[in-house]
Amino acid sequence: MAANLLEKLRQMLLDMQHSGRLSDIEPDLYDDARAYVEKLKTDYYGLKNPLESRAGSLIIEEIGSVTETVQEIFSVRTRQILGLAFQQIEGQYFDKEEARKMLPAERAMYGKIIEAIEGCRETLVHGGEYPFGDGAAAALRSDEAGIVDEAPEASGSEAFGTPAPRPIQSPYALVHIRSDMESFMGVDGRTYVLKQGDIVTLPENNADVLCEHDIALNIRLNK
Repeated sequence: MAANLLEKLRQMLLDMQHSGRLSDIEPDLYDDARAYVEKLKTDYYGLKNPLESRAGSLIIEEIGSVTETVQEIFSVRTRQILGLAFQQIEGQYFDKEEARKMLPAERAMYGKIIEAIEGCRETLVHGGEYPFGDGAAAALRSDEAGIVDEAPEASGSEAFGTPAPRPIQSPYALVHIRSDMESFMGVDGRTYVLKQGDIVTLPENNADVLCEHDIALNIRLNK
């Protein structure tokens, strides 16, 4: 893997932000980034006293930088895809060439977005049948009746051990796991199976709880 992957990712992100349009990216970009991070983790674990060494600090900074840059690339492209979906729904000019630059997973997401918007419009504007299944229909009926479900606040280990009923977006933090722990579902809806010595990115809400209980150490990155 090329040593300048991080610089390549950063330049790609700048180009995306400058153009404002969906651009071609390599199909293996996300796979390459994950593989590179795994290699960095292997290098980190191979160091003696990595938390106390300069080499360990540099590796941690690079892991965080690559992870954050890839996440931002995903966010920028997702916003652009949402824009394309809205253009198509509204019957505005739609650049098919730009749509062809989507990755297969992005194209699948795009199709679901179009379907969801059209279904919601059919229900709300034209009074059609709700198209998203019994669960969503029940939620719609509850909302219309003014019923709001509020989950009780969790404390202690329950805060990170109890699955959230509706995954939400959350900022992420890079942490070093200091002791073995049971698997749990994060607020992002993912199940995490962690052990002592792992270096992982977790939703900040979950990371904060783990750090409060001295199970994890938040690795602060220098910007």
